[in-house]
Amino acid sequence: MAPNIEHRFICDDHLGKLARYLRVCGFDTVFDRTMGNGQLLQIALQDNRHILTRDTGLIEFTLVRNYILIESDDWAEQLKQVVDEYALTIDTAQFFSRCLEDNAPTVAVEKSSIRDLVYPYTYENHDDFRQCPLCRRVYWHGTHVKAMLDRLTAQGII
Repeated sequence: MAPNIEHRFICDDHLGKLARYLRVCGFDTVFDRTMGNGQLLQIALQDNRHILTRDTGLIEFTLVRNYILIESDDWAEQLKQVVDEYALTIDTAQFFSRCLEDNAPTVAVEKSSIRDLVYPYTYENHDDFRQCPLCRRVYWHGTHVKAMLDRLTAQGII
């Protein structure tokens, strides 16, 4: 899986669900609900990240250049705005290539190594697993992926 490296994002504290869906789609997205505007701006500048914000006060900082002011409160409309404004391509092969919790790139793991970390049904019915090297969370393409694809398709995002 090739990572989505051309677009790196940082979301303000109002955009947790958007950050999660960007991560689901494989986009490197920093989000920390406790991060203040100063820290957010520092990380954005240091890591050359696109700022996604609902905070009109944040965009008044003179150093803020690369941003989108997110218009909607709805996560699907937010994601659609980002996809449209950056002309992003959502590649379903990238789903869960980043940890939803800590944004680390997930790595393919041997099925036998995660036997005790997933339910027996999941272990028996799936062969390909990915794991976060930081928090050890395990990911696989189960029915939840189809549900997300259906949700994104219904919203006109993919």
